Amino acid sequence: MLPTPRPAAAAAVLEPETADVDQELVLEDLTPDQVRDWRVRAMKDHQIVFDHIDSYGEPSARRLFSNQLVDQAQHHARLGHLNLGYSWGQS
Repeated sequence: MLPTPRPAAAAAVLEPETADVDQELVLEDLTPDQVRDWRVRAMKDHQIVFDHIDSYGEPSARRLFSNQLVDQAQHHARLGHLNLGYSWGQS
């Protein structure tokens, strides 16, 4: 699993998975490919969006991941986890 963005993520980020954990994530320093990598990772794991919000705030998450992806992650979080193994007819 790849590391998630944290306050100690990279300013001179080459790739999300090779980020130096002692540096701050600076959105303006990310290349278009790096932004795309973060977005792809966030689409696969919404926890990345929430970790970024916790570290940098929601406006930063919306800039990095997009309004649509943040809204989608928040919507899915509100739904909670569905228990598909539950049987209504059993006690």
